[in-house]
Amino acid sequence: MQQRAHHSQVPRDAALRQLPLSTVFIGAAVVATLMSTEYLFQFFVWRHWPWDEVMAGWLEVLRDRLVVALMIALSLSAAARVRARGLRWRSALLAASILAGAAAGEVLLLAAGASGSSGDAPAVLGRVARWTVVAGAVAAMWYLWRRAADVGAAEQATQLRHAQIQRQTADLQLEALRSQIEPHFLFNTLATVRRLQQVDPADGARLLACFVGYLRSAQPALHADAATLGREIDLARAYLSVVALRMEGLLQFSFDVPDALRSQPFPPLTIATLVENAVKHGIEPSINGGSIRVSARLLDSAIEVVVADTGVGLQGTGGSGIGLANVRARLSTLYGSAAALTLQGQMPSGVRASLRLPCASRAVAA
Repeated sequence: MQQRAHHSQVPRDAALRQLPLSTVFIGAAVVATLMSTEYLFQFFVWRHWPWDEVMAGWLEVLRDRLVVALMIALSLSAAARVRARGLRWRSALLAASILAGAAAGEVLLLAAGASGSSGDAPAVLGRVARWTVVAGAVAAMWYLWRRAADVGAAEQATQLRHAQIQRQTADLQLEALRSQIEPHFLFNTLATVRRLQQVDPADGARLLACFVGYLRSAQPALHADAATLGREIDLARAYLSVVALRMEGLLQFSFDVPDALRSQPFPPLTIATLVENAVKHGIEPSINGGSIRVSARLLDSAIEVVVADTGVGLQGTGGSGIGLANVRARLSTLYGSAAALTLQGQMPSGVRASLRLPCASRAVAA
């Protein structure tokens, strides 16, 4: 705890040490000038002396105030260069330096024989006390302002670190989604192409063309930090085209996505993960296969993308696999509570995965 207090105090001490002496002296001169005007507001002075003598007397008062104020400024500057272990020690050091500066200034005036300075101990102590109160108030206001500025800077630094952590988390989640691309899918597809080239070259050529199209669509998605709904749909379509040929008629698929929504920003690989999940856990386990329908629509200020299949339905974990967990985590990082992924069973069979997130105008950048 003491080490944290010490380190948190260093920025404030540094700010005090780096304050230019010219600024300190100018501030002291302003305070001294304002205090000297007290002489000019004593009406009996104007009634008993001509204006030139009044101004001469005010200049003497101003001189005395300047001497004490500058001594306090020098004392504060010296104290600012002394390291303190905490706010209490720093406050005590500043208070002691103000008192010492005021006393030194009064002693200097007495030694110089200033006409406006009384040598009586009560009078000297009274002037020192008044200077201590005034200078302490000014120093306290400045110090509180600096502390508020430091707190604001610390909050900004915390927010920046939080944003960086969110971005790093989003990047890790995206990497996890990228790693979800089924390696067996690639090898099985190549094995199917090889087999079809021997038994049905026409189907093998079609499958190879679809597979090349899938790879072309997948390359940008696997290396991009941002995507559009149109690019995500193209990747899902290319993937399903390959799977449909591999399953030899057991998979049918369709898309219903308005062209106006294709340019909307969309998290990469989210739809691809839902489609792959529907194939792997819904269609492939079914003896009769099934169909997958991907649709998108605009609901108020949100986009809803639905991946619905007629496969075997929710089984086992009920949609809590790693891929879906990564999608949910990424949506939470990017959009907070404004986005959601929900899964529900369909009648007579199948799963409806609904992905809802804000439009571009409300989306939170990663």
